[in-house]
Amino acid sequence: MNTIVKVKDFNLDKLNNYEFAYFTTEFLSLVKATTAEKLHVASSVVDKLAADTALFTDFTQQTRISDETAKIADVDKQTDDLIVAIFDTVRSNKKSPLAARKTAATELYNVLKPYTGCYQLAQRQEVQAVRGMLTDLAKEKAAAHVATLGLDDLVEALTESVEQYAALLTQREEGKAENVGMSKKVRASLVEQYEYITTVAFAFSVAEPSEELDNFIQKTNLLIDSAKKAYNLRTGTKGGKEEDPTVSNPEEPEPVTPEITAVYQKEGGDPENPNRIERGEQTGVNYKGFTLKGADGTLEHVIGLVNDQDYIEWINPETITNVTETGCEFTMVPDLTEGQYKVRIETYDGGSPLVVEYPEPITLW
Repeated sequence: MNTIVKVKDFNLDKLNNYEFAYFTTEFLSLVKATTAEKLHVASSVVDKLAADTALFTDFTQQTRISDETAKIADVDKQTDDLIVAIFDTVRSNKKSPLAARKTAATELYNVLKPYTGCYQLAQRQEVQAVRGMLTDLAKEKAAAHVATLGLDDLVEALTESVEQYAALLTQREEGKAENVGMSKKVRASLVEQYEYITTVAFAFSVAEPSEELDNFIQKTNLLIDSAKKAYNLRTGTKGGKEEDPTVSNPEEPEPVTPEITAVYQKEGGDPENPNRIERGEQTGVNYKGFTLKGADGTLEHVIGLVNDQDYIEWINPETITNVTETGCEFTMVPDLTEGQYKVRIETYDGGSPLVVEYPEPITLW
């Protein structure tokens, strides 16, 4: 009597999006190799699995829409330039030989003083500050000074620019939220398809045993073992059988748990708060237990910043330098929204994806 091999139990919800994408891609390859007919499922089921796997992989690899990012960068610079032009005009007129212009500039400078440097704030904070500045400039006395100094055109242009800025930021945030929601739906669908295919395959392996079904279940179990290993490495969870603590082998060193030990600004950082990093600055990462290696042998999609919606911003591989067995450097994304992010490294050290996250959030400013 043949031994019945069951599909191993494993909660796929434990996997993060990148581990899950790898798992479903490998599972799809296994399903296609076995064929729908031999698995006793409709070909439409395999087609649906393929379509959803491709869609989910696209969601996990997507960062930002490039043209949208470029538009935001352009309108950000335009807004900054208008703010600087207004301040420069006011400052220069404080020394004007014309009494009316000098008085207007002096009094208007006091109105603008709280907003000095607002163009250096994070994107949303800048929008809020500029709106406050425009409200103050629209007040009766300040508006008269604006007219005296001939700033009406600049103020009008700044009003239009900051509203365009705000609209683009909202559009990007809504797009990200929509992608996250769609990603969750597709992932749930893939779990259902996986459970259906493996359940049917096992049922037929009992009722109508075949070499193809046995191979499919055994290879699925190997895939589950690989997924468990990736999860255990990422979380530091010990898997496998318990070892006898009284037995030791001094010739075999303790395995190093893969981890990121530090993320910090290389120069000009805050020693009291090393996880506070300025955008655009050179950033150091210390790690152990792995080496940096992308899926295609490059550093593309290896270091990422993850926001509170599990949306990832990949670090430009061209800015990743000084890579060693214990650390590397990269240029922090210059135009990413201010706030807290998780630093994630996805490396293919050893051939299969290993995902490691820094245990403390970093703060961009």
